[in-house]
Amino acid sequence: MGHFINQKLKLKNTLFLSNKMLLSLKLLNMNIIDLEEEIEKIAQENPFIEFEVFSNLNFVRKRENEEEYDIDNYEVENRSLKSHLLDQFYLMDFTKEEEGIFLYLIEMIDDRGFIKAGIDEIAKDLKVDPRQVEKMIEILKSLDPPGIGSRDIKEALLAQTDDPKLRALINLLELLEKDPAEALAKSGMEREEFQETLEKLKGLNPYPANGFYESLYTQYVEPDIFISKGDNGFEAYVNERIEIRFADLELYEKMIESGDKKQMEFAKLKYDQAKNLIESFVKRRETLIKFGQIIAKKEEEFFNGGKLVPLKVGWIANEIGVNPSTVTRIISSKYVKTPNGIYPLKYFFERFIYKNEDKEISREEVKEKIARYVKEEDKNSPLSDFEIQKKLKEEGIDLSRRVVAKYREELGIPSSSRRRLKSTPTS
Repeated sequence: MGHFINQKLKLKNTLFLSNKMLLSLKLLNMNIIDLEEEIEKIAQENPFIEFEVFSNLNFVRKRENEEEYDIDNYEVENRSLKSHLLDQFYLMDFTKEEEGIFLYLIEMIDDRGFIKAGIDEIAKDLKVDPRQVEKMIEILKSLDPPGIGSRDIKEALLAQTDDPKLRALINLLELLEKDPAEALAKSGMEREEFQETLEKLKGLNPYPANGFYESLYTQYVEPDIFISKGDNGFEAYVNERIEIRFADLELYEKMIESGDKKQMEFAKLKYDQAKNLIESFVKRRETLIKFGQIIAKKEEEFFNGGKLVPLKVGWIANEIGVNPSTVTRIISSKYVKTPNGIYPLKYFFERFIYKNEDKEISREEVKEKIARYVKEEDKNSPLSDFEIQKKLKEEGIDLSRRVVAKYREELGIPSSSRRRLKSTPTS
């Protein structure tokens, strides 16, 4: 009998620890905004929890430099153009093949919102019927923002208006830039009408991706971590605008001493919940502090205007003494305010694009290889994107030529024709 009771107690204790661990992981997964909502929800049903939320200005009273952390720091675009397009796409009904084509197309959108690759080229890359590609491009162009997926500025502008006069002016865009007087003459408009139409043209968006950033779309977010430069280098702080503590425990004592079984069970349950919540909240803060301190130290060069050093999930997990899955939770939805701006925590980590039996290859490592190939190439016969693609394939990295071209452009490396050394004319 005693053995059975012992086993029951052990099981109960294990369950208690498991629930506490789950709560800790849940809080760690949340960003500061979701955390506030979760704590408020729990506090409404628990008389032993008291919490306070400070305004965006008040909570920084603990920082030395209040001007650096004013309310403007919390206006950031946190949603990608890709996510914005996918939200619209998944409201429609498509086949798996059509979905695959669409996902490929949005990967091909450049930072201006254009797709430069031709239909036949994309169809060849994907090994699909060009008519399917054409269909999905038209669907992409029907989405918001207007003009997305266009080939150039003119096509993007035409997608934004049905005004015949405005469309006529857009079709004269090249001439308008070179010789406005001749464009006026060719338009057939009176000068005043021409000027009015020109003002309308200025109100259109030449680049559909304007207002979107690599992983950012206008929405209110709030950083969980702050990094600023102090006397001893870069320092990390945690967003402390939420405070949580035990409420007056007189009620708890009264309920425990009441002798009423239901009241006693309720008091014990809610007290344990409050205790677990406070401890999980403190643990979350401590983990984020460690996390921020590592980023502040490892990315000092980046914060000083240099190169970003992508962090590895496994390495940082060892540094702060948690599982890699915990690191993944931390970076999933949180932001950090740095001297360079506000970034998703994911920005500082390697994004793996290829995996084989030997090792994982990150996007950054692939770009470094491309940069090395170009640096070591024969300047009289520079490598084409196709040749770079072949060299990568020889190293076990199988990417399409379009992706190679995209990475080359992101590195600021001109095309092979522009890199080729011109022979010096003989006198």
